[in-house]
Amino acid sequence: MATLKPIDLSGLDDERLASSVRAQIAEACEKNGFFQIINHGVPVELMDKLKEVGRKFFDMPEEEKLVYAGKPVLAAEGYGSRMVLTDSEPQFWREFVELHTLPLSERHYNYWPQKPAEFNETVEKYTAALMDLAHRLLSVISENLGLKPTYIKEAMGVTQQSIVFQCYPPCPEPGKTLGLPAHSDVGGITILMQEGDGLQVAAANDTWELVPNHPNAFVVNLADQIEIITNGRYKSANHRAIVNSDSTRRSYVTFYYPGKDQKIIPAPELVDAKIGPLYRELYYLEYLQALAAGRAKDKRLVQSFAINNPLIT
Repeated sequence: MATLKPIDLSGLDDERLASSVRAQIAEACEKNGFFQIINHGVPVELMDKLKEVGRKFFDMPEEEKLVYAGKPVLAAEGYGSRMVLTDSEPQFWREFVELHTLPLSERHYNYWPQKPAEFNETVEKYTAALMDLAHRLLSVISENLGLKPTYIKEAMGVTQQSIVFQCYPPCPEPGKTLGLPAHSDVGGITILMQEGDGLQVAAANDTWELVPNHPNAFVVNLADQIEIITNGRYKSANHRAIVNSDSTRRSYVTFYYPGKDQKIIPAPELVDAKIGPLYRELYYLEYLQALAAGRAKDKRLVQSFAINNPLIT
């Protein structure tokens, strides 16, 4: 899959290269909603520091991590662990920490680990840098569609952001489970930093392609609300995490998504007058409720919000 070769984002600042970089991003968004970026402006030292505090937290004794345990609710936060082996449907094999970072009023510091001591400060600096990067990417994506640079950002309303630290320990029988089963992200745009190989993206003929772990790169994937806002021009992509029996893999995932009361509609500029919108308008809370109810088990959830139209696959 050619679009998984890292795109050098520094080219956006060079008028000789900018059009080529924008075209690479547009191609990736149209084909599968997944791409990797390098020279993205986030300091490598900050990326390394986030990995360091993540490793230190997951290496702590279980009883110390459970101090920050969250509840399995619609907007889960805190520490959790799920290790399930099964001969039937793939389950989970991971431990994680999920933290809401924006808006500031939704930072619940009782779930933020106090060990290692530099954890909170590092997360705040890192997520601020990732928010800037998300806005930059959304600007390029909007302009590639002929929209004003701030269109998608404004369409998603008040900025919402969360970060998930994920740890996939060695599994004794990796053939009986997955780190995370196949899914598409429900929000707007996701930016992932990984340590080790294990992320796979859906490819042709019901196959899966490994997303290679490039040094100092971010994996970017579009989520369901971008598919709706772009009226299907850009797709969210199914992906999953696999595990192995030899080594631990970690990933650090930052999500940018609408507020629960935000109305999501296809951009009128992208709606064909003869065909009409491919998706109905909705409030993001309704989408989260559909996810929690397990509305779409045999297809992508976004398809359940499609207006009956043969163009939706």
